[in-house]
Amino acid sequence: MNDNAKFLAGLATGLGVGTILGLLIAPDKGSVTYKKIEGAVKDAANDLMEFSNEALKSAKNESQAVKNN
Repeated sequence: MNDNAKFLAGLATGLGVGTILGLLIAPDKGSVTYKKIEGAVKDAANDLMEFSNEALKSAKNESQAVKNN
């Protein structure tokens, strides 16, 4: 894993943990907080899927470039 990927993974993890902790500490009703957490988790999962798809595409392109050389 290169430095950029490590940074992005750490950033995504930090944002996710910070968001969840912030929502848990917020003075909302439990059901409202649960829905917010559910939405945040779904968004994070979608972001992770997009990131992994882009990383896979990049890896395929790089391996193809190595093959051609």
